[in-house]
Amino acid sequence: MSLPGSSLRYRRSTLFEKVQEFDAFTKTVDEVKEEKKTAGGIISGLCFITISILVVGELNAYFYGTSEFDYKIKVDTAYDEHPELEIDIIVATPCTSLIAQSSDRLSNPLDLSNEFKRDPTRFEFTEKELMYWNELKRSQRRAEKGGSILKGLNDMSFISRQVETGLKEVAEEKRLEEQYAIEQERARNPDEETHGAAVFIIGNGVNVFHIVSSNSQKDEGTACRVHGSVQVNKVKGDSVMISVGKGTGIEGLLLHVGGHPVGGNTSHRIERLNFGPRIPGLVTPLAGTEQISASGVDEFHYFLKIVPTRIYHSGLFGGSTLTYQYSVTFKKKTSKPDTHTHPAILIRYEFSAAVIEVRQIHMSLIQLLVRICSVVGGVFGTSSIVNSFVGSALCFLKPKPVKHHRLEPVGDDQSLNLAGTSEANEYRPSKSSS
Repeated sequence: MSLPGSSLRYRRSTLFEKVQEFDAFTKTVDEVKEEKKTAGGIISGLCFITISILVVGELNAYFYGTSEFDYKIKVDTAYDEHPELEIDIIVATPCTSLIAQSSDRLSNPLDLSNEFKRDPTRFEFTEKELMYWNELKRSQRRAEKGGSILKGLNDMSFISRQVETGLKEVAEEKRLEEQYAIEQERARNPDEETHGAAVFIIGNGVNVFHIVSSNSQKDEGTACRVHGSVQVNKVKGDSVMISVGKGTGIEGLLLHVGGHPVGGNTSHRIERLNFGPRIPGLVTPLAGTEQISASGVDEFHYFLKIVPTRIYHSGLFGGSTLTYQYSVTFKKKTSKPDTHTHPAILIRYEFSAAVIEVRQIHMSLIQLLVRICSVVGGVFGTSSIVNSFVGSALCFLKPKPVKHHRLEPVGDDQSLNLAGTSEANEYRPSKSSS
């Protein structure tokens, strides 16, 4: 019965209530409690352990992981740059017997703007030098295992600063010892004519550099260390040639004495040969190279293919570094008997027309959070599925309970009472007979 003049009024749903209607997640009834199981506890423990390991791994990879790089190849338009060629080589020939020549015509034979240093030394190893050299060769062998000609930044091999510094210190010690021995020899034979020898690098306009010694009547020392750096142009077909011979004055500065035997040997060791800015500890393809000439008059040819590589820096200021990596093709030419040859070491190089651009790939903080959330959600979702399968399997394998009859005592005697029956047997005493 309703009151006159009254009507039912409906309250309009609020926006909050309308949003609640879209809630599709499963709800748990408070009055219903599911019994906890041992299998579920084990799966939950494994789940939390797995999540912890994966999250720690993601954080470690973000802060301390190996960097990834993106490589692109473009046309090299910086053809007017002048990269530096740095070399450090020991030749088993006295410095006064080293000469280099080119068949090209010299445009300015008195240009001494580029110069390599020349130090007398010994070709034999000292005990300390051999230890450092073997370490350098081991690093070179590790670099060669990759099989590829050009290496990614993660695949490059490095030596420790101790090895690099140790080789320099040993070279300086050997230079001082050999220089002292030369001075002692000069003191014992003051009448022998010797001229000051110097090694010059003379440019002819197309980057053919000449390592030339001045004329000397007497060989001094047993080996020569040629080292230093010069600027080169990016043109095709340039070379550095080191040969054994003597100059014959200014007129014959670049001529060998044809047919006359000269002392020396083309056996050599290359400690360093790189282009562009020097990266400390980097093992270049020719670092640790040792070639022995049994006859002393062999020719060694190195053909270098150089690829410019520009590495872009990350950070606030950015910038880039232009370096050069190269591949090497080696050829040894052994002179035949009764042939007129000039022992030499020829290093010919050619710059590629392409440049490799390298940029480091960084993971942002948002990407890290997405990866962590996916790890946590994926493990939880997988553990729920595994828990359901395990629970179903245990229920299927669990033996079914067996129903038993229940005995109930009645009075002084015992009688059977079947479970589930609606009637019970009662003990009734018998009437006494009159």
